[in-house]
Amino acid sequence: MPSYLQWLRFIWLPGILLALLAAQYLPWIDLTSLYSVQLPVLLLVMALMLSLGFRSSRVALASLLIMLIYVAAVLQFLPNLNTDLPLYLSIAAVNLVLFACSRDRSLFSFFGFLWLSGLIAESVGLAMLLECCAPLRMIFPLETLPEWLVGFLPRIFSLPQLVSCVSAVGAFALLFLYPGPTAMGLFSCNLLLLFAVWINLPVEFIGTVAAVLLLTSLLGASYELAFRDELTGVRSRRAFRYQMLTPGRHYSIAMVDIDYFKKLNDRHGHQVGDQALRMVAAQISRHTRGTVFRYGGEEFVIFIPGRNGIEKEILLEALREKIAHYPMCLRASGRLFNGSAGSSRGKEGTRQVRITVSIGVAHRHKSLKSSDGILKAADQALYKAKRNGRNCLRVHA
Repeated sequence: MPSYLQWLRFIWLPGILLALLAAQYLPWIDLTSLYSVQLPVLLLVMALMLSLGFRSSRVALASLLIMLIYVAAVLQFLPNLNTDLPLYLSIAAVNLVLFACSRDRSLFSFFGFLWLSGLIAESVGLAMLLECCAPLRMIFPLETLPEWLVGFLPRIFSLPQLVSCVSAVGAFALLFLYPGPTAMGLFSCNLLLLFAVWINLPVEFIGTVAAVLLLTSLLGASYELAFRDELTGVRSRRAFRYQMLTPGRHYSIAMVDIDYFKKLNDRHGHQVGDQALRMVAAQISRHTRGTVFRYGGEEFVIFIPGRNGIEKEILLEALREKIAHYPMCLRASGRLFNGSAGSSRGKEGTRQVRITVSIGVAHRHKSLKSSDGILKAADQALYKAKRNGRNCLRVHA
């Protein structure tokens, strides 16, 4: 999957939000009986504590901000709550976009001190501004915009509605730059605040659902850490072990090893070796029907379901040729990698290297049924390919 579409893996997060919103209008589900004044605070504190443990400053700041607004609303600290709450929520949506633009760091640092000081200063300044500038509560007119634009918009927006819409669009755009469960969780919270500004949602519902979304994004981040390889973006060896617990009846295992990888590292450096790993992972993910795992070092494992072994071997041979003919341009020394498996071709590189792989494959059949035995057979076929000159495919007989 290309780097700019990695966020599609976490599309279930806004799905949770939409399901909870829809449940509000189902007569046979009474969600209001589950709400209490203390529940949002409890869930937000849980999200805050977990985010501190994960060093996820974005989720921590979002939890603090939503908790601040919720407690202020429940304890009637906000002046003119009924009229000003949408404005507070829209400003919170802007802050969530700013959080999404930052990187996760520890809050117990100078970086965290700056963010917390900024939130306190913003809260105090906004309260003072609302006291002395009543026009902020007025309807935002659009007559000053060009006529062609006004034709596509309603004649009147409230200021919170306009701000929340722009914030939601901004949060969605950031998904393409920073794909991940945290960014998707913040986008889902932006959608929640957008609905809250346009629709009259109970403040308990807003606090509870926001906490659920932030907690779920933390769970998604922990899953990524546990089951996905950070360097290449493919699934990790731990994920492969869980895959083999229930492999099914008909499948094949292919082991892919980069040829002369140690020489590549010694000659060009470990950064080029990392680039080669990402390129091979991207090519395998793009040109195979199976699931790709990084098994360790320069080795990858492909789990391919299905019966037709000959068709799998043809596809694997085509994969080997594609990798062998792929011109990998060496990156300039000052360039940084954006963190996905799909962006390994350098646009500014002047030198090219050719990477080849050796592949060993084993199919499940009557005399070879255990998953460990099939993996061992694929490994034996891989070493046979290496002994026969590398850059070739061998099948376990």
